[in-house]
Amino acid sequence: MKIQKMILLAVFALSSLCFGTSAVSVTCHQRWPWNGKVDIDYVLQSEREEPIFNIVLYGKIGEGETFRLRYLEGDGAGGIAIGAGHKKVVWDAYEQFANTNICNMRIALTVEEVFDDPEYLVLDLDHWIYSYADSTNDTTIAVGADSKINHMWFRKIMPGTFLMGSTNEYGTAYRTSEPLHSVQETKIFYISIFTTTEAQYSRIIGDTPSSSCLPKTGLGYDALRGTNQGATWPSDTDHIVDHDSVIGHFRGRFDNVLHIDLPTEAQWEMACRAKGDGTFLESGFWNDGSAYSPYSGNTKDHNLDLLGWYAANANGTMHEVGLLKPSLMGLYDMHGHVWEWTLDNFNNNYGLTKAQLNTTTVDPVGSRNGNNGRTRRAGAYGSNAVDCRTASRRAPMSGSTYSDYGFRFVINMF
Repeated sequence: MKIQKMILLAVFALSSLCFGTSAVSVTCHQRWPWNGKVDIDYVLQSEREEPIFNIVLYGKIGEGETFRLRYLEGDGAGGIAIGAGHKKVVWDAYEQFANTNICNMRIALTVEEVFDDPEYLVLDLDHWIYSYADSTNDTTIAVGADSKINHMWFRKIMPGTFLMGSTNEYGTAYRTSEPLHSVQETKIFYISIFTTTEAQYSRIIGDTPSSSCLPKTGLGYDALRGTNQGATWPSDTDHIVDHDSVIGHFRGRFDNVLHIDLPTEAQWEMACRAKGDGTFLESGFWNDGSAYSPYSGNTKDHNLDLLGWYAANANGTMHEVGLLKPSLMGLYDMHGHVWEWTLDNFNNNYGLTKAQLNTTTVDPVGSRNGNNGRTRRAGAYGSNAVDCRTASRRAPMSGSTYSDYGFRFVINMF
């Protein structure tokens, strides 16, 4: 049984405001009879019709250090508030301070309106809140451990139409499984900048915290999504996963308000080919816009040396994520390093008929035949250059747990 405590609260608001945005009428009330819950009400004002706000709630006890409030429910609890008007969030003080007497506490609400179309979505893996960012310093993201350990950055990919698959690149037989065809994605999605690291995985699952920025490997599709509901894709297009799977845990951390999943093959390839201006790279180019080096597919490619770990430069081992050159969209390690799981079943024609391959397919979900395994993408640190191309794909079984299989996530915006 929890011991009842009295928490004395004084309220103040700190706002990062501009262009007519403000937080007003901030009030804070302990519930009575006291059950450890605190109601925080506030009003957001904006000149725009559908504003997006980054919200952070802080506490301070006496003259002590400021800390972030956790165990929140309601508007802004996850770090984002949508729309202006009256908002309400509930803080469970008992959960955050189970055995501590607290008095003279002050609560601060900080508000920042995101004015530009936000290009990034950031997950805080310590406090389990998320926020949008208009832009980021690519150098800081690339070298900063915080973005590979305590946070997870996602880049927005806008709807568009691109050519998926390949032409006869390097003259290899693999092209029979990569027929070139037109694909249209109609919905915005965000894709993680880095392959998921061991440190990020430890926070998602709740293991002993790790500080390793190596890719997390050795997990199969079954572990990531589950073998029951998680194995039903694409017959269940609602992205249902098992609660005890890795993605089930991850969604639960954010109270299941984020549609976190593996990317479909089309999403993965679209993100890899994206140039950032609404257009997409075609066959024959790495994702930084450089061309495949002449006759280099089976061994070494000098352009690939700059942006992907593979047999010619990796010395047979994995490396910290984000050390090489990013794609034109600021995504790292999509060529080589580790094979990355995607959501779809494998099929030589992507689950499409010959007629469909000659038209534009919309929001494809892959083959409905799961007998050929799930699809992994774009090579690993032991692969030759030809296997690290954007269109490169293989078909391991869903339970495969090899040491060069990794993954990155998408957040779908439905």
